[in-house]
Amino acid sequence: MERPQTITPSQARQLALNLLAEHGLNDWGFSFNRAKRIMGLCRHNERRIELSVYFVLANDQQQVRDCILHEIAHALAGAYAGHGSRWKKICLRIGAKPERCGQAQMPSGSWRAVCPGCQKEYSRHRKPLSDRHYSC
Repeated sequence: MERPQTITPSQARQLALNLLAEHGLNDWGFSFNRAKRIMGLCRHNERRIELSVYFVLANDQQQVRDCILHEIAHALAGAYAGHGSRWKKICLRIGAKPERCGQAQMPSGSWRAVCPGCQKEYSRHRKPLSDRHYSC
């Protein structure tokens, strides 16, 4: 079985810039952020898409490409389209999966909680509030 192809941050940046241009978003920019729970963002006011550098480092080229296309679909659909039908149609047209959230590797948080019923483990990057209960 073939291993998924990895991608470096510089390759991801170039891929994003190429895809932005390919879809007519020449006046849009690209940057990385240090988000640990969000794979990508579309910032309409700044005309910029962003990817989490943690997401890029932990996932393969196809997942990164799909995330870039997901954000490009947001840019093309407009600021108020959300994950609605307009956005989904654009995703299909440009080759992105029309899914709100994909499956990806993201860094685990330092804080853990376990569901007392099913033993599912939850990970958080900030200390949970004392009155929070994590259960299914």
